Amino acid sequence: MSNSVNWSNPYAERSGQWLKGNLHAHTSPASGCGTLRVEDVWNRYVRAGYDFLALSDHMNFSVFQDMRMIWIPGLEWNSPVGEHTGVYSLDQAVVRRCIEISDQGQLLDFLSDKDAMVVLNHPNWQLVPHYRREQLEARRNYDGIEVYNQVIERLDGYAISSDKWDYLLMKGRRVLGLASDDSHNAADIGNAFLSVRARERTAPAILSALRAGNFYCSSGQTILDIRREPGRIVVETPDAQEIRAIGCGGVRLDYVKGPCMSFDLSKAAGPYVRFAVYGQGSTMAWTQPFFDGAI
Repeated sequence: MSNSVNWSNPYAERSGQWLKGNLHAHTSPASGCGTLRVEDVWNRYVRAGYDFLALSDHMNFSVFQDMRMIWIPGLEWNSPVGEHTGVYSLDQAVVRRCIEISDQGQLLDFLSDKDAMVVLNHPNWQLVPHYRREQLEARRNYDGIEVYNQVIERLDGYAISSDKWDYLLMKGRRVLGLASDDSHNAADIGNAFLSVRARERTAPAILSALRAGNFYCSSGQTILDIRREPGRIVVETPDAQEIRAIGCGGVRLDYVKGPCMSFDLSKAAGPYVRFAVYGQGSTMAWTQPFFDGAI
């Protein structure tokens, strides 16, 4: 765990380019749940326009690289009782060491001082223990949770976990929100993504931007810009049908019908505000929260 988020404005660093990627993808035979070989998974994400990809096979460190996409080293750790955790690090020894750990508390303690990004996966999957609010609050040493996990659209539970995200944020926890395909087959690929503003098209730059919170997560909706100006936060999208400002506990503070919101921070109540974008059909996007003593 090594985030360096400017929580008053995660998007303060405006240099670089937006890069599209996914940190949660399974392959066969490395993951028993995966149905596609790693080469096929990689090719499909390239065709879908992704810039980076992590192969997060279950307790298995998969390596695949070519110049068309940036490979992010990682895996999906899971315990004997079913807890799932995404671990991503340029230090491949750290990733491999996680496979030897069987307890999630020990895993999070081990990663607490490592150069790694740690994500608790699909909190609203109904497989026990994914995750009661109190369990998420009790755990420490993780960077974020999956606010959207696409594969749960076809499993028991609910793909969107913004309820539990708001619970943590309301409690003062600084937790990032992520989205993933959690792809297992061809139909899973290209439905969700992270859009990261990175200084370079390299793995170190992408992971640095992720740890700084300079990204948004999406189930298909694009955001053009997120910026904080004196007294307001502006969110611009190409084709949003609605943008909402969400405050403490998930309360809707304000909304606009259309592709641009300029939110007056005097309307904020509580320790944070975040933004949810609604597009065509069921597509959404979520910004990271803005914390500030004035909010």
